[in-house]
Amino acid sequence: MSTGSILSLIASAVIILGIIAYLVTGANMLPEYEMSRHGWIALGLGTGFSFLVGGALTAVLVIGRRRGFDESAHEIYQQLDPAAKDERED
Repeated sequence: MSTGSILSLIASAVIILGIIAYLVTGANMLPEYEMSRHGWIALGLGTGFSFLVGGALTAVLVIGRRRGFDESAHEIYQQLDPAAKDERED
């Protein structure tokens, strides 16, 4: 590993440890509030739904790219701006 990589890893570790310390300190300063069972259910459903939507959109993006659905958009752009095609080929 190069010196730059090692310094980057050390800096990242220090930043992560600082964030964890900040979160623990902040959590200890909060008053004692507890979330009800319904709150946890809502949190879980919302998180699961968000991951589901994100995964579905990522799958649509990958499938569309593999099947070439966006190629027609690139062809139209190249017809409108022939100079852009020449720059990409260089």
